[in-house]
Amino acid sequence: MINKFIFLLQESLNSLIRTKIPTMVSSLAIAVSLLIISVSYCLYIGFQDLTLEFKDRYNIEVFFTDNLNEKQAILEFNSILLMDQIEEGIFINKAEAANIFKNQFDEDIIEILGENPLPFSAVYTISESNRDYKLIQEVKNEIELLSSVDIALYEKDTIIKFDKLIKNIMVFIFAISFFIILVVIFFVSNTILLVIYSKKEDIQTYKLLGATNLFIKIPYLLEGIIHGIIGAIISLVLLFLLYNLIHYFLSPFLNIKNYDFITIILLNFSLGIFLGFLGSSKALSSYIKD
Repeated sequence: MINKFIFLLQESLNSLIRTKIPTMVSSLAIAVSLLIISVSYCLYIGFQDLTLEFKDRYNIEVFFTDNLNEKQAILEFNSILLMDQIEEGIFINKAEAANIFKNQFDEDIIEILGENPLPFSAVYTISESNRDYKLIQEVKNEIELLSSVDIALYEKDTIIKFDKLIKNIMVFIFAISFFIILVVIFFVSNTILLVIYSKKEDIQTYKLLGATNLFIKIPYLLEGIIHGIIGAIISLVLLFLLYNLIHYFLSPFLNIKNYDFITIILLNFSLGIFLGFLGSSKALSSYIKD
């Protein structure tokens, strides 16, 4: 069994040596696709972090009715805080509200009016699973149904624009990645087909000697996998150079994120092997029938 595998592996390596240019084209196509997919993954992680930094926008400001005293307002604040859609909250009493007013308008409301008419209020942060403007609107409506609440507000326009921007970018990244994967499968498939056509006589000889289709296919499947491994190595080298260039030129101006490089390495090798295997399988399915 081991001898058979060594023979099949040697066949794959010999084929790679004989078809250097197609092999490099195929491997480079895989490398470019993996590079773009890896950059897309980094952008996706970056946008996730940006969403967390944007956390203070996913807030609902709640103003309680004037007829509540502070103890009643705190009880109502806690009841809203227990809602599943709410992550955390801050209660704002009249004194804190007056300080916020003074900081924003540089005026003391008590000196102006002789009293503090500002209501008790609270700021609630929406839980991560509900950070969508439609879901936030539903939470807002639910809170406003409470008799203790005068009005609930959130930055609807800002959140809608941000959500649409993130969704559009993700759709674009997905579409580009999908298109590139199709192109890569085409390149790998054509490369393997060239190798198969150049070895038609050998394949016929193997069949006459009683070799199974699986035995004939394995060297070409291994060749596709090797294309993927070579492509992954090239992609990781390019990613390393790109990251260091960005870090060197932009780190004085931007906070460059430290990514989980183990995940990126595993992503490149697993996707590279998968694309190489898929491309070679497609070529074999159109030439060698089971």
